[in-house]
Amino acid sequence: MSVAVGGDRRKPAAGAGRRPRLLFAARRPPFPLVNGSRIRTHRLLTGLAETFDTTFLTFDHHPDSPDGSLPVDELARLLPGIDVVTVPGCGPGKRLRQLGTLASTRSWEYGRYRRSRMASELQRLVDRRQPQVVHFDDLGVAQLGPLPGPVNVYASHNVEHRILASTVDHSRGLRRQFARVEQRKVWNVERRVWQAMALTLACSQFDAEQMRRGGARAIVCPNGADPTPVLPAPRRAPDEPFRVLFVGALNYRPNQLGLEWFIGEVLPLLRDRLPVPLVIDAVGTPPADPPSAQELVIHGRVPAVEPYYARAHAVIVPVLFGSGTRLKMVEAMVQRRPIVATAAGAEGLPTQSERDYFEHDDAAGFADALVRLCDWCGSGDPRLEALLASARTAVEPLLWPRIVADLSECYLAELAASGP
Repeated sequence: MSVAVGGDRRKPAAGAGRRPRLLFAARRPPFPLVNGSRIRTHRLLTGLAETFDTTFLTFDHHPDSPDGSLPVDELARLLPGIDVVTVPGCGPGKRLRQLGTLASTRSWEYGRYRRSRMASELQRLVDRRQPQVVHFDDLGVAQLGPLPGPVNVYASHNVEHRILASTVDHSRGLRRQFARVEQRKVWNVERRVWQAMALTLACSQFDAEQMRRGGARAIVCPNGADPTPVLPAPRRAPDEPFRVLFVGALNYRPNQLGLEWFIGEVLPLLRDRLPVPLVIDAVGTPPADPPSAQELVIHGRVPAVEPYYARAHAVIVPVLFGSGTRLKMVEAMVQRRPIVATAAGAEGLPTQSERDYFEHDDAAGFADALVRLCDWCGSGDPRLEALLASARTAVEPLLWPRIVADLSECYLAELAASGP
């Protein structure tokens, strides 16, 4: 076990307005901030720490683990004001470990986090620090709960077995068979956690309803974006190419398959119909076998996405399946960039197609919408400004400061209702 204290927060003396205590557990550190899952974990953790005396418990994975690694001292430096505790985590290797789980009742994706060191440390921290709330930020750690005493909350990122079911539908061969076995295992864990926790957080109303059918007491804690300055509407000079932006980790199966669909089905139509050259900027962790096209530029991880939004004329969200909501949709709307998305890409958001963005599941419709946006950006069509203004208004409630403030109030209300 490793312990570090982030920052120089001064705790008030006993009886002098002591803040309520929260234990926040996650299967991996929220750094680097390279995908929606880590961003959500980071924003909820740091936001709740504004209200609660917070301890963050996570794994210290091997540097070669697919989960990544971050020394506890560095993690504490990045999380000032939060007490950081780590326990030994997962080692290197993936494929052999995946095959080894086929004969086990534990899943590959979440079973590897079911470790006695994490379970005992959770109990030790509850006994020693007596938090009023334990926030399990993913299924990997939530399967070790609930813990007696505090209010136990499972903060889901997705309905996980639903993503695996879609992976079965969109895969072949060994990948498909493995996903089918994983789906059954994850569904059993997920359903038990839903029924055991005092409260479950869902990213969308659709997910919340599915969780309730599985026995959960579920409320919506949506995905969000950071407040940003208002960008002007994108404009394209006559001799300038039309720049389309894709943001998302391409080593995540739904994103990878979505971009491959766009390259294979939509791009050939755009080559014939766009009046100017096309550039596709892809920002996010690349896959082992990335798609290729003359127009595609894979930038990988970048220090900041704002410059890419600033120069983009449109954003694409060609996700074919998933769960929860896509942070990239909210982020693009806050950044005032027009979006073309699939129904799965836009699922769960308080937005409306044709008013706030364009939604098409067929390649021809997807291409038509991008051709229209190319024209609007080049001509300064007032319909573009109307689309962007409507979208930004629609997602104003989905800014992280408001989301975490609402969640803090929810937790305080849970404490008040549960009594001393």
